[in-house]
Amino acid sequence: MANTLTIAYRDETDSVSLVTKAIVEQTFTAIDTSIELTWIEMPLARAENALKKGIIDADFGRTRLAYQDIPKALYPREPLLSVDYYLFGYTHVLEPEDYQYVVGVIGDQVVEEIAKRYQWQLITTRTQRAALNMVNSHRVKAMIGYGRIKSIIEKDQLTYVRMGDKPVASFSVFLVFHQRHQRLVAQLNTALKDMRDSGTTAAILAKYGL
Repeated sequence: MANTLTIAYRDETDSVSLVTKAIVEQTFTAIDTSIELTWIEMPLARAENALKKGIIDADFGRTRLAYQDIPKALYPREPLLSVDYYLFGYTHVLEPEDYQYVVGVIGDQVVEEIAKRYQWQLITTRTQRAALNMVNSHRVKAMIGYGRIKSIIEKDQLTYVRMGDKPVASFSVFLVFHQRHQRLVAQLNTALKDMRDSGTTAAILAKYGL
């Protein structure tokens, strides 16, 4: 087991990315303080290829929808956290079955999976802000995204956008390892469970408003 682990991550300004990174760092502090974490920003497809080839040690913030055809990818038993996805509608939010066209961020596998579940025609944009603006201008009736993006509505004063009262789906998020770190995964499972049971994970989530 190497003393340095290279972990791929996405947008470092995104709240879910920030809280995921904080949980990972706290977990490794509990496992072994001599392990140094090196973070490298990578898009999803590139990270999958890098993990498959063993270039990186782990990829963070992935649901079980990823790495389905990559045997060298190893998922821990314990998730880092669970992310709730909501509908954001124009002036009000209908039931998921009432929509035909819904906008979401391109490349988000969770969004694609939810769209399949409800048989939506998915319209994609590059950012959550762009998607919310499409709803606010009534170019589309609804957006699908995780709950934390509600802060964009308030910050940008998108007065016509409403967030649904309940999530339409919840997905567990994992730190995915290359298979050479099988022994480390067992330690990670124990540390994550202890953090959850002690309230440490809940405190980190609360700090970032999740």
